[in-house]
Amino acid sequence: RLRPGIGMIHYSKRFWGLPLIFRVFGSPFPRTIPFAVVSVAISVVLQSVDSLKRDIVQAFGHPYPFQVYAFVIGFLVVLRTNHSLARFMEARSNVELMGSKWADAVMMLQAFDSVSTGEKIWDSGRRGNEQRPGDGSDEFIARVVHLVSLMHGLALQQLRGDENLDNLVIARQRSGPGSDLKTISSANQIGNVIAADVVVVDDREGTRDENAPHVRVNLSGSALDPEKSKATFKLKGAHDGAAAVNDARQARGEILSVFSLTERSEIWHACCVATPLAVVGGVDGSEIAFLSRLNCDRVYVVMSLIQCLIVSRSEEKDGLRIPPPILSRCYQVLSDGLLGFNQADKLAKTPFPMPYAQMLTALLLVFNITLPVMIAGNVNALWLAIVVNLVSTVAYQGLNETARELEDPFKPTHVNDLGLPQLQAMFNAKIRAATPGAELQLDRIEQLKVVRSMEERD
Repeated sequence: RLRPGIGMIHYSKRFWGLPLIFRVFGSPFPRTIPFAVVSVAISVVLQSVDSLKRDIVQAFGHPYPFQVYAFVIGFLVVLRTNHSLARFMEARSNVELMGSKWADAVMMLQAFDSVSTGEKIWDSGRRGNEQRPGDGSDEFIARVVHLVSLMHGLALQQLRGDENLDNLVIARQRSGPGSDLKTISSANQIGNVIAADVVVVDDREGTRDENAPHVRVNLSGSALDPEKSKATFKLKGAHDGAAAVNDARQARGEILSVFSLTERSEIWHACCVATPLAVVGGVDGSEIAFLSRLNCDRVYVVMSLIQCLIVSRSEEKDGLRIPPPILSRCYQVLSDGLLGFNQADKLAKTPFPMPYAQMLTALLLVFNITLPVMIAGNVNALWLAIVVNLVSTVAYQGLNETARELEDPFKPTHVNDLGLPQLQAMFNAKIRAATPGAELQLDRIEQLKVVRSMEERD
Protein backbone atom coordinates (compact mmCIF):
# COMPACT_ATOMS: atom_id res chain seq x y z
CA ARG A 1 0.00 0.00 0.00
CA LEU A 2 1.20 3.49 -0.81
CA ARG A 3 2.61 5.20 2.24
CA PRO A 4 1.12 8.70 2.76
CA GLY A 5 3.44 11.34 1.40
CA ILE A 6 5.29 9.12 -1.10
CA GLY A 7 3.16 9.83 -4.16
CA MET A 8 0.58 12.32 -5.27
CA ILE A 9 -2.63 12.30 -3.25
CA HIS A 10 -5.33 10.30 -5.01
CA TYR A 11 -8.86 10.51 -3.72
CA SER A 12 -12.21 8.88 -4.29
CA LYS A 13 -15.00 10.70 -6.11
CA ARG A 14 -17.78 8.53 -4.78
CA PHE A 15 -20.86 9.98 -3.07
CA TRP A 16 -20.48 13.26 -4.97
CA GLY A 17 -17.06 13.81 -3.35
CA LEU A 18 -18.59 14.54 0.05
CA PRO A 19 -16.22 12.23 2.02
CA LEU A 20 -13.34 14.36 0.72
CA ILE A 21 -14.52 17.24 2.93
CA PHE A 22 -13.50 15.30 6.05
CA ARG A 23 -10.00 14.40 4.84
CA VAL A 24 -7.25 16.02 6.90
CA PHE A 25 -4.00 14.85 5.26
CA GLY A 26 -3.14 17.32 2.52
CA SER A 27 -6.14 19.55 3.23
CA PRO A 28 -5.80 23.36 3.43
CA PHE A 29 -8.65 23.58 5.95
CA PRO A 30 -6.51 23.00 9.09
CA ARG A 31 -4.22 25.85 8.05
CA THR A 32 -7.18 28.24 8.03
CA ILE A 33 -8.12 27.47 11.64
CA PRO A 34 -5.78 30.05 13.30
CA PHE A 35 -7.19 32.84 11.12
CA ALA A 36 -10.76 31.66 11.61
CA VAL A 37 -10.37 31.45 15.40
CA VAL A 38 -9.06 35.00 15.65
CA SER A 39 -11.73 36.39 13.34
CA VAL A 40 -14.59 34.53 15.06
CA ALA A 41 -13.31 35.60 18.49
CA ILE A 42 -13.41 39.25 17.42
CA SER A 43 -16.91 38.72 16.07
CA VAL A 44 -18.10 37.14 19.34
CA VAL A 45 -16.73 40.05 21.37
CA LEU A 46 -18.36 42.66 19.12
CA GLN A 47 -21.68 40.82 19.18
CA SER A 48 -21.62 40.29 22.95
CA VAL A 49 -20.69 43.80 24.10
CA ASP A 50 -23.81 45.90 23.66
CA SER A 51 -22.02 49.26 23.59
CA LEU A 52 -19.67 48.13 20.83
CA LYS A 53 -22.53 46.56 18.89
CA ARG A 54 -24.60 49.75 19.15
CA ASP A 55 -21.77 52.01 18.03
CA ILE A 56 -20.98 49.80 15.04
CA VAL A 57 -24.64 49.69 13.94
CA GLN A 58 -24.85 53.48 14.14
CA ALA A 59 -21.59 53.92 12.20
CA PHE A 60 -22.59 51.62 9.33
CA GLY A 61 -24.74 53.21 6.67
CA HIS A 62 -24.22 50.60 3.95
CA PRO A 63 -21.83 47.63 3.55
CA TYR A 64 -20.96 48.67 -0.02
CA PRO A 65 -17.43 49.97 0.77
CA PHE A 66 -16.51 46.64 2.37
CA GLN A 67 -18.07 44.73 -0.53
CA VAL A 68 -15.72 46.51 -2.93
CA TYR A 69 -12.75 45.62 -0.73
CA ALA A 70 -13.90 41.97 -0.46
CA PHE A 71 -14.33 41.80 -4.25
CA VAL A 72 -10.78 43.06 -4.85
CA ILE A 73 -9.39 40.54 -2.33
CA GLY A 74 -11.35 37.73 -3.96
CA PHE A 75 -10.05 38.70 -7.40
CA LEU A 76 -6.44 38.70 -6.17
CA VAL A 77 -6.86 35.32 -4.46
CA VAL A 78 -8.38 33.75 -7.59
CA LEU A 79 -5.62 35.21 -9.74
CA ARG A 80 -2.95 33.70 -7.50
CA THR A 81 -4.76 30.36 -7.45
CA ASN A 82 -4.91 30.23 -11.25
CA HIS A 83 -1.23 31.10 -11.49
CA SER A 84 -0.35 28.40 -8.95
CA LEU A 85 -2.35 25.75 -10.81
CA ALA A 86 -0.59 26.74 -14.02
CA ARG A 87 2.82 26.38 -12.33
CA PHE A 88 1.81 23.00 -10.90
CA MET A 89 0.64 21.58 -14.22
CA GLU A 90 3.60 23.04 -16.12
CA ALA A 91 5.97 21.40 -13.65
CA ARG A 92 4.21 18.05 -14.04
CA SER A 93 4.32 18.35 -17.85
CA ASN A 94 8.03 19.15 -17.90
CA VAL A 95 8.90 16.25 -15.59
CA GLU A 96 6.87 13.93 -17.81
CA LEU A 97 8.64 15.30 -20.89
CA MET A 98 11.99 14.71 -19.23
CA GLY A 99 11.17 11.13 -18.30
CA SER A 100 9.51 10.16 -21.57
CA LYS A 101 12.40 11.47 -23.69
CA TRP A 102 15.03 9.71 -21.60
CA ALA A 103 13.02 6.48 -21.66
CA ASP A 104 12.74 6.89 -25.44
CA ALA A 105 16.53 7.09 -25.67
CA VAL A 106 16.89 3.86 -23.66
CA MET A 107 14.39 2.13 -25.95
CA MET A 108 16.30 3.27 -29.03
CA LEU A 109 19.63 2.12 -27.67
CA GLN A 110 18.14 -1.28 -26.84
CA ALA A 111 16.95 -1.68 -30.44
CA PHE A 112 20.08 -0.23 -32.06
CA ASP A 113 22.48 -2.38 -30.05
CA SER A 114 20.51 -5.63 -29.81
CA VAL A 115 18.64 -6.10 -33.07
CA SER A 116 20.96 -4.67 -35.75
CA THR A 117 22.22 -7.25 -38.24
CA GLY A 118 25.77 -8.46 -38.84
CA GLU A 119 28.75 -6.16 -39.26
CA LYS A 120 28.76 -2.38 -39.57
CA ILE A 121 26.53 -2.30 -42.62
CA TRP A 122 27.61 1.13 -43.82
CA ASP A 123 31.21 -0.16 -43.94
CA SER A 124 30.61 -3.55 -45.53
CA GLY A 125 27.90 -2.49 -47.97
CA ARG A 126 25.90 -5.63 -47.24
CA ARG A 127 23.71 -7.00 -44.48
CA GLY A 128 24.91 -9.94 -42.48
CA ASN A 129 23.19 -13.30 -42.75
CA GLU A 130 22.66 -13.75 -39.04
CA GLN A 131 20.52 -11.56 -36.85
CA ARG A 132 22.13 -11.65 -33.45
CA PRO A 133 22.90 -9.27 -30.61
CA GLY A 134 26.43 -7.93 -30.46
CA ASP A 135 28.86 -9.09 -27.82
CA GLY A 136 28.40 -7.16 -24.60
CA SER A 137 24.93 -5.88 -25.53
CA ASP A 138 23.31 -6.87 -22.22
CA GLU A 139 26.10 -5.27 -20.21
CA PHE A 140 25.86 -2.07 -22.25
CA ILE A 141 22.06 -1.81 -21.90
CA ALA A 142 22.27 -2.59 -18.18
CA ARG A 143 24.74 0.26 -17.69
CA VAL A 144 22.59 2.62 -19.76
CA VAL A 145 19.51 1.74 -17.71
CA HIS A 146 21.43 2.32 -14.49
CA LEU A 147 22.90 5.65 -15.58
CA VAL A 148 19.62 6.97 -16.98
CA SER A 149 17.79 5.95 -13.79
CA LEU A 150 20.52 7.65 -11.77
CA MET A 151 20.28 10.79 -13.91
CA HIS A 152 16.49 10.91 -13.47
CA GLY A 153 16.84 10.47 -9.72
CA LEU A 154 19.47 13.21 -9.51
CA ALA A 155 17.22 15.49 -11.56
CA LEU A 156 14.33 14.99 -9.13
CA GLN A 157 16.72 15.53 -6.24
CA GLN A 158 17.84 18.85 -7.66
CA LEU A 159 14.26 19.94 -8.28
CA ARG A 160 13.35 19.41 -4.64
CA GLY A 161 16.57 20.94 -3.30
CA ASP A 162 18.08 17.71 -2.00
CA GLU A 163 21.85 17.16 -2.20
CA ASN A 164 22.10 14.11 0.06
CA LEU A 165 23.06 11.10 -2.08
CA ASP A 166 22.02 8.78 0.74
CA ASN A 167 18.44 9.54 -0.28
CA LEU A 168 19.00 7.51 -3.46
CA VAL A 169 18.19 3.88 -2.65
CA ILE A 170 18.45 0.60 -4.53
CA ALA A 171 15.50 -0.27 -6.74
CA ARG A 172 14.23 -3.79 -6.39
CA GLN A 173 15.72 -6.23 -8.88
CA ARG A 174 13.41 -6.97 -11.78
CA SER A 175 11.80 -10.41 -11.69
CA GLY A 176 11.05 -10.58 -15.42
CA PRO A 177 13.30 -10.66 -18.49
CA GLY A 178 15.93 -8.02 -18.99
CA SER A 179 19.30 -6.91 -17.71
CA ASP A 180 19.86 -5.11 -14.42
CA LEU A 181 22.90 -4.11 -12.46
CA LYS A 182 22.96 -6.04 -9.25
CA THR A 183 25.07 -4.93 -6.31
CA ILE A 184 26.63 -7.96 -4.65
CA SER A 185 26.13 -7.64 -0.93
CA SER A 186 27.24 -10.25 1.59
CA ALA A 187 28.14 -10.23 5.25
CA ASN A 188 31.84 -9.68 4.60
CA GLN A 189 31.29 -7.04 1.90
CA ILE A 190 29.08 -4.62 3.79
CA GLY A 191 31.14 -1.62 4.81
CA ASN A 192 34.17 -2.82 2.88
CA VAL A 193 35.60 -1.68 -0.43
CA ILE A 194 35.05 -3.85 -3.48
CA ALA A 195 38.21 -3.74 -5.52
CA ALA A 196 37.16 -4.90 -8.96
CA ASP A 197 34.47 -4.03 -11.46
CA VAL A 198 33.55 -7.42 -12.91
CA VAL A 199 30.52 -8.13 -15.09
CA VAL A 200 29.05 -11.64 -15.33
CA VAL A 201 26.36 -12.24 -17.98
CA ASP A 202 23.49 -14.74 -17.58
CA ASP A 203 23.59 -14.79 -13.81
CA ARG A 204 19.99 -15.74 -13.05
CA GLU A 205 20.21 -15.75 -9.29
CA GLY A 206 17.10 -14.25 -7.74
CA THR A 207 15.04 -14.18 -10.96
CA ARG A 208 11.80 -16.08 -11.51
CA ASP A 209 12.48 -16.65 -15.19
CA GLU A 210 15.40 -18.98 -15.66
CA ASN A 211 15.79 -17.85 -19.26
CA ALA A 212 16.01 -14.17 -18.36
CA PRO A 213 19.45 -12.69 -19.01
CA HIS A 214 20.71 -11.06 -15.86
CA VAL A 215 23.79 -8.95 -15.34
CA ARG A 216 25.67 -9.14 -12.10
CA VAL A 217 28.17 -6.42 -11.28
CA ASN A 218 30.74 -5.96 -8.57
CA LEU A 219 30.62 -2.20 -8.17
CA SER A 220 33.73 -0.49 -6.92
CA GLY A 221 33.28 1.33 -3.63
CA SER A 222 31.28 0.59 -0.50
CA ALA A 223 28.63 -2.06 -0.89
CA LEU A 224 25.05 -1.17 -0.06
CA ASP A 225 22.65 -3.26 2.00
CA PRO A 226 19.61 -3.96 -0.19
CA GLU A 227 17.53 -5.09 2.79
CA LYS A 228 17.68 -1.61 4.35
CA SER A 229 17.27 0.40 1.19
CA LYS A 230 15.01 -1.31 -1.28
CA ALA A 231 12.25 0.28 -3.31
CA THR A 232 9.47 -1.53 -5.13
CA PHE A 233 7.07 -0.46 -7.84
CA LYS A 234 3.56 -1.74 -8.22
CA LEU A 235 1.22 -0.67 -10.99
CA LYS A 236 -2.43 -1.23 -10.09
CA GLY A 237 -3.92 0.28 -13.22
CA ALA A 238 -3.65 2.99 -15.81
CA HIS A 239 -4.80 5.66 -13.37
CA ASP A 240 -3.47 4.32 -10.08
CA GLY A 241 0.31 3.97 -9.80
CA ALA A 242 1.88 3.28 -6.42
CA ALA A 243 5.52 3.40 -5.39
CA ALA A 244 6.26 1.92 -1.97
CA VAL A 245 9.59 2.31 -0.23
CA ASN A 246 10.43 -0.49 2.20
CA ASP A 247 13.24 1.15 4.10
CA ALA A 248 11.63 1.73 7.52
CA ARG A 249 12.00 5.48 7.18
CA GLN A 250 9.65 7.91 8.87
CA ALA A 251 6.48 8.77 6.99
CA ARG A 252 6.34 12.40 5.87
CA GLY A 253 2.90 12.81 7.38
CA GLU A 254 4.44 12.27 10.81
CA ILE A 255 6.97 15.08 10.27
CA LEU A 256 4.82 17.91 8.98
CA SER A 257 2.16 19.87 10.81
CA VAL A 258 -1.31 20.12 9.29
CA PHE A 259 -1.74 23.63 10.68
CA SER A 260 1.03 25.43 8.79
CA LEU A 261 3.49 25.19 5.90
CA THR A 262 7.11 25.12 6.92
CA GLU A 263 10.46 25.40 5.16
CA ARG A 264 12.79 24.94 8.12
CA SER A 265 15.99 23.28 6.99
CA GLU A 266 15.80 20.39 9.45
CA ILE A 267 12.21 19.62 8.42
CA TRP A 268 13.18 19.94 4.76
CA HIS A 269 16.01 17.41 5.14
CA ALA A 270 13.81 15.08 7.19
CA CYS A 271 11.17 15.08 4.46
CA CYS A 272 13.82 14.26 1.84
CA VAL A 273 15.02 11.36 3.96
CA ALA A 274 11.44 10.16 4.37
CA THR A 275 10.89 10.14 0.59
CA PRO A 276 13.93 8.43 -1.00
CA LEU A 277 14.25 7.90 -4.74
CA ALA A 278 14.91 4.43 -6.15
CA VAL A 279 17.76 3.98 -8.66
CA VAL A 280 18.13 0.83 -10.75
CA GLY A 281 21.33 -0.79 -9.51
CA GLY A 282 21.64 1.66 -6.62
CA VAL A 283 24.50 4.10 -6.21
CA ASP A 284 27.80 2.43 -5.39
CA GLY A 285 30.55 3.92 -3.29
CA SER A 286 32.68 5.12 -6.19
CA GLU A 287 29.74 6.96 -7.73
CA ILE A 288 28.87 8.57 -4.40
CA ALA A 289 32.48 9.67 -3.94
CA PHE A 290 32.67 10.97 -7.50
CA LEU A 291 29.41 12.94 -7.33
CA SER A 292 30.09 14.24 -3.83
CA ARG A 293 33.43 15.78 -4.82
CA LEU A 294 31.87 17.80 -7.63
CA ASN A 295 30.55 21.28 -6.93
CA CYS A 296 28.41 21.38 -10.08
CA ASP A 297 25.20 20.19 -11.65
CA ARG A 298 25.18 16.42 -11.14
CA VAL A 299 22.59 15.83 -13.87
CA TYR A 300 24.93 17.19 -16.52
CA VAL A 301 27.77 15.03 -15.18
CA VAL A 302 25.75 11.84 -15.61
CA MET A 303 24.48 13.01 -18.99
CA SER A 304 28.10 13.41 -20.09
CA LEU A 305 28.87 9.88 -18.86
CA ILE A 306 25.94 8.47 -20.83
CA GLN A 307 27.01 10.19 -24.03
CA CYS A 308 30.61 9.01 -23.56
CA LEU A 309 29.32 5.48 -23.00
CA ILE A 310 27.30 5.64 -26.24
CA VAL A 311 30.32 6.90 -28.19
CA SER A 312 32.54 4.20 -26.73
CA ARG A 313 30.02 1.50 -27.56
CA SER A 314 29.54 2.78 -31.12
CA GLU A 315 33.28 2.39 -31.76
CA GLU A 316 33.19 -1.29 -30.86
CA LYS A 317 32.81 -3.77 -33.72
CA ASP A 318 29.62 -5.35 -32.40
CA GLY A 319 28.18 -2.26 -30.77
CA LEU A 320 25.39 0.00 -32.05
CA ARG A 321 25.47 -1.34 -35.59
CA ILE A 322 23.34 1.45 -36.95
CA PRO A 323 24.17 4.35 -39.31
CA PRO A 324 25.42 7.47 -37.47
CA PRO A 325 22.55 9.73 -38.69
CA ILE A 326 20.07 7.33 -37.10
CA LEU A 327 22.16 6.99 -33.94
CA SER A 328 22.18 10.77 -33.60
CA ARG A 329 18.48 10.53 -32.78
CA CYS A 330 19.47 9.17 -29.36
CA TYR A 331 21.47 12.29 -28.64
CA GLN A 332 18.53 14.41 -29.76
CA VAL A 333 15.99 12.83 -27.43
CA LEU A 334 18.47 12.92 -24.55
CA SER A 335 18.82 16.64 -25.22
CA ASP A 336 15.04 17.04 -25.39
CA GLY A 337 14.73 15.39 -21.98
CA LEU A 338 17.36 17.74 -20.61
CA LEU A 339 15.31 20.65 -21.92
CA GLY A 340 12.31 19.38 -19.96
CA PHE A 341 14.49 19.16 -16.85
CA ASN A 342 15.72 22.73 -17.30
CA GLN A 343 12.17 23.98 -17.74
CA ALA A 344 11.14 22.24 -14.53
CA ASP A 345 14.26 23.56 -12.79
CA LYS A 346 13.26 27.06 -13.89
CA LEU A 347 10.00 26.71 -11.96
CA ALA A 348 11.79 25.26 -8.95
CA LYS A 349 14.23 28.17 -8.82
CA THR A 350 11.73 30.94 -9.63
CA PRO A 351 9.42 31.61 -6.68
CA PHE A 352 6.06 33.29 -6.84
CA PRO A 353 6.75 37.07 -6.86
CA MET A 354 7.34 38.31 -3.32
CA PRO A 355 5.54 41.70 -3.66
CA TYR A 356 2.33 40.02 -4.79
CA ALA A 357 2.48 37.45 -1.97
CA GLN A 358 3.29 40.15 0.60
CA MET A 359 0.43 42.44 -0.45
CA LEU A 360 -2.09 39.61 -0.59
CA THR A 361 -1.06 38.36 2.85
CA ALA A 362 -1.42 41.85 4.32
CA LEU A 363 -4.78 42.45 2.62
CA LEU A 364 -6.13 39.11 3.83
CA LEU A 365 -5.03 39.90 7.37
CA VAL A 366 -6.90 43.22 7.21
CA PHE A 367 -9.90 41.40 5.77
CA ASN A 368 -9.93 38.87 8.62
CA ILE A 369 -9.87 41.68 11.21
CA THR A 370 -12.40 44.00 9.59
CA LEU A 371 -14.86 41.28 8.57
CA PRO A 372 -16.24 40.90 12.13
CA VAL A 373 -16.89 44.65 12.25
CA MET A 374 -18.94 44.48 9.05
CA ILE A 375 -20.84 41.45 10.33
CA ALA A 376 -21.58 43.14 13.67
CA GLY A 377 -23.08 46.11 11.83
CA ASN A 378 -25.40 43.99 9.67
CA VAL A 379 -26.11 40.73 11.53
CA ASN A 380 -27.92 40.63 14.88
CA ALA A 381 -27.93 36.92 15.76
CA LEU A 382 -24.72 35.67 17.37
CA TRP A 383 -24.89 32.22 15.81
CA LEU A 384 -25.40 33.65 12.33
CA ALA A 385 -22.51 36.07 12.82
CA ILE A 386 -20.23 33.18 13.77
CA VAL A 387 -21.31 31.09 10.76
CA VAL A 388 -20.90 33.92 8.25
CA ASN A 389 -17.53 34.89 9.71
CA LEU A 390 -16.25 31.31 9.75
CA VAL A 391 -17.35 30.52 6.20
CA SER A 392 -15.95 33.74 4.73
CA THR A 393 -12.58 33.43 6.49
CA VAL A 394 -12.14 29.76 5.58
CA ALA A 395 -13.08 30.44 1.93
CA TYR A 396 -10.66 33.31 1.37
CA GLN A 397 -7.83 31.94 3.49
CA GLY A 398 -8.30 28.38 2.22
CA LEU A 399 -7.89 29.37 -1.42
CA ASN A 400 -4.80 31.38 -0.55
CA GLU A 401 -3.30 28.44 1.35
CA THR A 402 -4.04 26.16 -1.60
CA ALA A 403 -2.24 28.55 -3.92
CA ARG A 404 0.73 28.87 -1.55
CA GLU A 405 1.23 25.11 -1.61
CA LEU A 406 0.62 24.39 -5.30
CA GLU A 407 2.88 27.17 -6.58
CA ASP A 408 5.90 25.17 -5.33
CA PRO A 409 5.20 21.65 -6.66
CA PHE A 410 8.65 20.22 -5.88
CA LYS A 411 9.11 21.23 -2.25
CA PRO A 412 9.30 18.11 -0.07
CA THR A 413 7.70 19.97 2.85
CA HIS A 414 4.45 20.23 0.86
CA VAL A 415 2.41 17.04 0.95
CA ASN A 416 0.57 18.10 -2.21
CA ASP A 417 3.76 18.00 -4.26
CA LEU A 418 4.19 15.93 -7.42
CA GLY A 419 5.07 12.74 -5.55
CA LEU A 420 8.66 12.44 -6.77
CA PRO A 421 9.35 8.91 -5.39
CA GLN A 422 6.34 7.66 -7.29
CA LEU A 423 7.46 9.40 -10.49
CA GLN A 424 10.94 7.89 -10.11
CA ALA A 425 9.52 4.39 -9.63
CA MET A 426 7.24 4.81 -12.65
CA PHE A 427 10.21 5.96 -14.72
CA ASN A 428 12.18 2.88 -13.64
CA ALA A 429 9.25 0.74 -14.77
CA LYS A 430 9.29 2.42 -18.19
CA ILE A 431 12.98 1.90 -18.89
CA ARG A 432 12.80 -1.69 -17.65
CA ALA A 433 9.82 -2.38 -19.90
CA ALA A 434 11.81 -0.92 -22.80
CA THR A 435 14.77 -3.28 -22.18
CA PRO A 436 13.44 -6.86 -22.01
CA GLY A 437 16.75 -8.26 -23.26
CA ALA A 438 18.30 -8.84 -26.67
CA GLU A 439 17.51 -12.53 -27.04
CA LEU A 440 13.88 -12.09 -26.03
CA GLN A 441 13.39 -9.27 -28.50
CA LEU A 442 14.91 -11.27 -31.36
CA ASP A 443 12.70 -14.27 -30.51
CA ARG A 444 9.61 -12.08 -30.62
CA ILE A 445 10.67 -10.58 -33.95
CA GLU A 446 11.07 -14.07 -35.42
CA GLN A 447 7.62 -15.02 -34.10
CA LEU A 448 6.12 -11.97 -35.76
CA LYS A 449 7.80 -12.89 -39.04
CA VAL A 450 6.30 -16.39 -38.86
CA VAL A 451 2.83 -15.02 -38.16
CA ARG A 452 3.11 -12.51 -41.02
CA SER A 453 4.27 -15.24 -43.39
CA MET A 454 1.30 -17.41 -42.47
CA GLU A 455 -1.09 -14.49 -42.99
CA GLU A 456 0.35 -13.82 -46.45
CA ARG A 457 -0.07 -17.47 -47.47
CA ASP A 458 -3.68 -17.42 -46.29
